[in-house]
Amino acid sequence: MDVILQSCVPKRTLDKVMFVYMLLLVHNVVFYLCYIVLPWRRDTLGTSDLTVYLCKAWILFLYVNIIGGIWKVMLVSTTTRGVILPSTLKPGWFYCYHCETNAPPRSFHCGICNICVLKRDHHCIYTGRCIGYYNYRFYLTLLMYCLLLAIFTSSISLSLAWEMLGEFSAYNLAGFVFPLVMFVVGVFDFYKTYVVLISFVCTLFSLMLSGLAIWHTKHVRHNMTAHERLQGNQSYDLGLTENLRQIFGQKWRVSWISPFISSPLPGGGLEFPTKESYESPKDL
Repeated sequence: MDVILQSCVPKRTLDKVMFVYMLLLVHNVVFYLCYIVLPWRRDTLGTSDLTVYLCKAWILFLYVNIIGGIWKVMLVSTTTRGVILPSTLKPGWFYCYHCETNAPPRSFHCGICNICVLKRDHHCIYTGRCIGYYNYRFYLTLLMYCLLLAIFTSSISLSLAWEMLGEFSAYNLAGFVFPLVMFVVGVFDFYKTYVVLISFVCTLFSLMLSGLAIWHTKHVRHNMTAHERLQGNQSYDLGLTENLRQIFGQKWRVSWISPFISSPLPGGGLEFPTKESYESPKDL
């Protein structure tokens, strides 16, 4: 167990900082919702107990999927480590001078992880892992559930934050955007700073994660990586249904519900069907 935990710890300082930041933020948001926002909405706005219980169940569902997604992204290896690679250079393969071995198509060497990554998309600083063939599904669902948590938090907590700030004005808007500054200069107390800060951060993350989700939508739609997108390469676009299967696995219709649902991918990350070579089951 210790070996597994040590292997999951991000190696780069920036990755460690962002990983800790993400964990602290997720847990603070859950605490903020359950122990500050929902009780306030029940006592002040008259929200029913049933609605509060349903909100808490939704928060628990999001929390389990976010923590599970983080764990899966970090635990599931998508590198060439432990993969038997051919000694002869096959068509479409290339030689990696860093790893001193042949590397399959769509893989790239990550200077941070110091190894080739199968179907590499990018290096995620929040998990300290490269996102590639085996963990892209978990990254996408992690992104989706983080976005849902951010939107949910922002939507039900902004009224509390602005009740504490007062009527809308340039001064109060500055307080909403810079609550830590207001705390340092003595304008906000700790409680007000905490409420406004979490609401602002979740609103900001709602916008940021929405943009990131839109960016990855094209990757899913055309079964491409970030590098292939920059090149305009859509050679692996097999149609929406097959593209979803290539990314989310055999159980692609339900695998997005939870990272703990087993959904084997259709290949081994070494060879990929192209648009020209792929034959749809309907055509067979």
